Amino acid sequence: MNQSARTQGWFVLVAGAIGVFMTTPGQTVGVSAFVDHIALDLGLPREQVVMLYSVGTLLGILPAPLIGRLVDRYGPRRAIAFIAPALGLACAAVAWAHGPWSLAVGFTLLRGSAIGGLYLVSLNLVNLWFDRLRGRATAIAMLGLALGGLVIPGAAEQVTVAYGWRVAYLSLGAAVVTIMLPVGLMCFRNRPQAYGLTPDFGKALPARAKQEREDLTLGEAALTQVFWYLLSISVLANAIGTALLLDHVRALQMGGMGRAAAIGLLGVVTVAQAVCVLGGGVLVDKYGTRRVGLLGLGLLALSVISIMAAPALMAGSAYAAALGAGLGVLHVVQGAGLAEHFGTRHLGTLRGTTSIFGIFGAAAGPLLFAWWSPETGYAVFLAYSAIALALGGTSVPRPIVRADTVKP
Repeated sequence: MNQSARTQGWFVLVAGAIGVFMTTPGQTVGVSAFVDHIALDLGLPREQVVMLYSVGTLLGILPAPLIGRLVDRYGPRRAIAFIAPALGLACAAVAWAHGPWSLAVGFTLLRGSAIGGLYLVSLNLVNLWFDRLRGRATAIAMLGLALGGLVIPGAAEQVTVAYGWRVAYLSLGAAVVTIMLPVGLMCFRNRPQAYGLTPDFGKALPARAKQEREDLTLGEAALTQVFWYLLSISVLANAIGTALLLDHVRALQMGGMGRAAAIGLLGVVTVAQAVCVLGGGVLVDKYGTRRVGLLGLGLLALSVISIMAAPALMAGSAYAAALGAGLGVLHVVQGAGLAEHFGTRHLGTLRGTTSIFGIFGAAAGPLLFAWWSPETGYAVFLAYSAIALALGGTSVPRPIVRADTVKP
């Protein structure tokens, strides 16, 4: 094993996990702890804050394809120097909001820099440096998100109670810049080939496996059914996860729980998510993202059924565990699926483009609850889950072989 590749690989893996962790202030699980405080302070209905968050989510992700193309061209190392400060400033913009328009701008900057920026670059980094071990490497990186969900909401609540929600968000922004900028500049790397190294800690793929893998462009990938299957997973995971997490406290309070107990169950969500991220990584390396995606979709549908039929079952733990498990498995599938099926040459462009659809799901999910009712939203989620399961169950990846790669 190449010792340099092993050392660099560990640096990349740890840096990727830290990068994913530091997106938490812009993730739904992080924002959900602030929604009620923001609504009360600004004198806005809670539903309007959720609506502004959804609009900001949708607008913020629009530059993601451009960011992805720039990452493909210049590499993750250069990108992080701009993205980490941008996320810190976005947290400050949210903290300085004093009305619906400024809050919408803050949410737009927050979601764009966190999801379309730091999250995209961190996962691209891991996918460039791991191939045969991509599932497990992605799972370790995704533990950063689970850990963020376990740590950030509780810490933010404590700071908010003591000093107010604005100070809490300013503190999160300062932490992002202080931690992420030096970590990114020291540990983020471009492709291992640029350093004369190979992926997977120096372990090369067998020659036959290399010949079977094609680096597809966005247009070529869109011709395959598995692309639309992965896209549907991205939309559903974001829609259901965002809607249920934002509605988490209200739904469980309607089931008879207190606010403190409901917030405590976010810990169950994140613990289940962490366990299933690791398990999902192992399963992805063994069975591939297509099959493991079916498992994740089933778990996500189970969480919807649980909150519909019995939100208080096992003191709410059944619902929370199913939601965390489904999100954990599907996060690994989303993180590794595009690179597994379509290669890494155009990965930034692929991820940036598909992120728009995923974020559309994140924006549309809560809107179903706001425009109609949670019950209507649950029914829509289950219907589309069934469609995605059918799509994944019948899809067969067929890599495109270009004329210039065919041997005479």
